[in-house]
Amino acid sequence: MNDTIHLDPTDFGSMLTLMDTYGDSDTLYPGTNEEGETVHISIFHDKIVTVTFQKNRWIRKNIYWRDGTREELFEGREPAL
Repeated sequence: MNDTIHLDPTDFGSMLTLMDTYGDSDTLYPGTNEEGETVHISIFHDKIVTVTFQKNRWIRKNIYWRDGTREELFEGREPAL
């Protein structure tokens, strides 16, 4: 699949559409956010998971559930180069 995913967490309707359209996919969608940070997006029927590799080396995981619940987790820091 060569689809481009546009993820807007403020648009709940579009998030549901992504879950309905790509929920069966086993593809990890890489991308870049507005801050220039690397983001990995995984889409399931019941949730969308984003992992952001922030410029400050923190790894942030956001989970957007179909019912509107949202989670934000910090999974440590990347080692300094």
